[in-house]
Amino acid sequence: MQISPLVSKDNRHQAAGIVPGASQDKPQELAAKPRSSGDISVKAQRHGQWALMSQAQFRLSTLQSMEQAVVNTYRQLVGLARQLEQNQSQSQALANQARALAHQVDGEGLLDGALAPRRQKGEASFLLTRVDLLSQRSQAETVKIGLPNGASLSLRLGAQASQGRVLADLGAQLARQGISVSSNSQGQLLLSGPEKLFASPWQFQGQGIRVPAGNPVPITLDVQPQVLDQMAQGLAAGNVDYEKARLRALLAALEQHRKALAQQRQQLMQKMESLRSQALAAGQSPEQLGESVKTLMREGDFTLQLNTLMAQANLSRQSVVALLAG
Repeated sequence: MQISPLVSKDNRHQAAGIVPGASQDKPQELAAKPRSSGDISVKAQRHGQWALMSQAQFRLSTLQSMEQAVVNTYRQLVGLARQLEQNQSQSQALANQARALAHQVDGEGLLDGALAPRRQKGEASFLLTRVDLLSQRSQAETVKIGLPNGASLSLRLGAQASQGRVLADLGAQLARQGISVSSNSQGQLLLSGPEKLFASPWQFQGQGIRVPAGNPVPITLDVQPQVLDQMAQGLAAGNVDYEKARLRALLAALEQHRKALAQQRQQLMQKMESLRSQALAAGQSPEQLGESVKTLMREGDFTLQLNTLMAQANLSRQSVVALLAG
């Protein structure tokens, strides 16, 4: 759906000025001249409205591109699964196909290493493997973390704190830096956000339970492994049954991602069209419509609910482990 900016008929003004040949001492005509500042204001509002609508259209286009990337990857994995069922002896050739698909996914930049849609381009996913923040400990500890951009946070880890609690507390603080947190099927901490925030080691300081006491310790995070590269390695090594299970898990997750993206795209389109229709019916000014659009883009479905939908789309850790063990 192409969303066109709203142009109110009430905001069209003629440029004011002195009519050639008219007397220049008439106060009515002199008073008309300052109206040009109102024209500028209307044009500025209209320009802002165009920009906001363009931004909304861009986000819709991004959602559609991610959805198409998920569909294309799903189809190629279905083909790989069929070939694996029909001729297991060609596992080396299938490993090469998996590597080629991994290269394609990396090049598009729309899906991450686990084949989940990225929140935005330029985002990277890393694993924290050298510090275990998620396992329960009998003692409480406070861990301070310094990021490459100068930001810092203090994480209070209570005694026997659950993984969910730690993820919630850490996620709330890192969200301010544009970083999302989760855990992978191995129970490792997975962080996704602007790549520049992972370019340098993070500085950790603790009390000797999870992090050595004393001066801050620089710790480099590991790039999230590409699941298709892992699959290629498994196929090349002849671990056919395991990779079949991995394929089943990936296909199930991709289908859920597709549904979540389609739902998100439809909701955003409906909201934008509803705003536009309401503005037309109410004779809403460009400034009022612009404020409504700003609220939608800042607090609406795209920015707040997309992460929730994607989290819901992920298979549970237990289900993935069960599939891979099957």
